[in-house]
Amino acid sequence: MYLVIDIGGTKTLIALFNKRGRIVKKFRFKTPVKKADFLGILESSLIPFSHKYSKKIRVVSVAIPGIVTDNIAEKFGNRNWKNLDVEKRIKKLFNCPIYLENDANLATIYESSFHKGLSLYLTFSTGIGGGLAHQSILARNSADVEPGHTIYIWNNLPTEWEDIASCAAIGKDYKCEATSVRGEKAYADIAYRVSIGLPELIQKYHPDCIIIGGPLGKQFRHFKDQLRYNVRVLMPRTTTFPRIVAAQRPKESVIYGGYLFSKAIYKKLSQRGQ
Repeated sequence: MYLVIDIGGTKTLIALFNKRGRIVKKFRFKTPVKKADFLGILESSLIPFSHKYSKKIRVVSVAIPGIVTDNIAEKFGNRNWKNLDVEKRIKKLFNCPIYLENDANLATIYESSFHKGLSLYLTFSTGIGGGLAHQSILARNSADVEPGHTIYIWNNLPTEWEDIASCAAIGKDYKCEATSVRGEKAYADIAYRVSIGLPELIQKYHPDCIIIGGPLGKQFRHFKDQLRYNVRVLMPRTTTFPRIVAAQRPKESVIYGGYLFSKAIYKKLSQRGQ
């Protein structure tokens, strides 16, 4: 069995997978603002998993919305949390390897498995993250994909893309959850916001496929045609135009990627006799 912990700026999801990739048990809680509160709630939430399944769990993977260095969350998304040592806090509960990985990388691992060639995965949630992979194998420059902080002109002001097109930004402007936005004008607006950043990414990485994930991926069918049209208009005619598709599991890409990541780690460790 494999345990995946997806720590987000808004919520944290714990999911236990069997060896066939089916979720056996899961638990979700709101991510506290304070680091100490979070670590306490995380530990208490993991106790039921530890008591019943500890001997069966082979690997624990922890998805972090930020930079991971030496298995420590050096930076943590939009929270002012530094050097978050999750492994140290929870390793006493599980007698198995514990690995931290960037959440966008994990989602990229899963979503790219459905497409040939180079996939550029983009997640539109609290912010905008992304990754590059060739059918579940991360590209060497995947960690360099940080599209949310690219500056564009919005309302005559220099603005980061994630302050234009993330679910948080859309929700703020429409005064509701981004996934609750309805209407042709609203969908056209969302398509425009998303299209602003795609031409630069296409010219930089030359992907065969762009995958739209995160909560906004659930809305993709409503604005996909307008988005594709906008990007074609913005791109030079000589540029090869990639496929633009919705994520297979827009809200669960990270945990399923965590499962594939954990499974691959266990296979490597088994081959080494560890």
